Amino acid sequence: MANFVLVHGAAHGAWCWERLVPILEASSHAEKVIAIDLVGHGERLKEKPLDQICLDDYADDVVREIEGRDLHDVVLVGHSLAGITLPPAAHRLVGRLRRLVYLSTTNPPVGQSVEDRMNDPLSPISREVDFETMFCNDLDAETSNWLLSCLGPEPPGPMAEKVTVASGPPGIPSTYILLEKDEALPPAYQREEARTAQVDDIVTLDAGHSAFASRPQELSDLLLRVAHRGN
Repeated sequence: MANFVLVHGAAHGAWCWERLVPILEASSHAEKVIAIDLVGHGERLKEKPLDQICLDDYADDVVREIEGRDLHDVVLVGHSLAGITLPPAAHRLVGRLRRLVYLSTTNPPVGQSVEDRMNDPLSPISREVDFETMFCNDLDAETSNWLLSCLGPEPPGPMAEKVTVASGPPGIPSTYILLEKDEALPPAYQREEARTAQVDDIVTLDAGHSAFASRPQELSDLLLRVAHRGN
């Protein structure tokens, strides 16, 4: 059985996975399902000054969670901004990982930052787009209100840092889940990011950027399928 570790994106926290977690936990193919708060987010918002948080902090959080729980056969899932966290963390967790899963992530090439990628003409982040449009285009009103009310600030450091590793380690399978209705990271942009991450395969899901809230059952089914691919 696989252990699922879920890493949120910018301005989010472990809370964003709350609809997905119980569905995954109910599967006989999932041993543990853990959604973590990166420092500066969720329950850890005030743990460290936001202007002192760096990308290494995010990678350290993921490594500490997995090593601290002594997890193996880990499916490490990252959403959105977590595309910059998964590769450096994965290189430190080789013997514990089963698969990397990038869920509509942004993945700058080595030497570039997320802020650099915002200048990509395919990225709506380079224009004035509100969070409701970006995150909630396929959510009902109640879910949209919940999600928007939970959003927090994003530390500036990780988004400004040039990445030094852009893909996972050799030998660790990887999958990119392309969200077809995504208004935050459109499909064409996602395909570019998947190429940078050098994933083994791309699978699609008919959902917006917040698929964990709008399509939790379908996302769970997809994660379980890719987790056991080749096993």
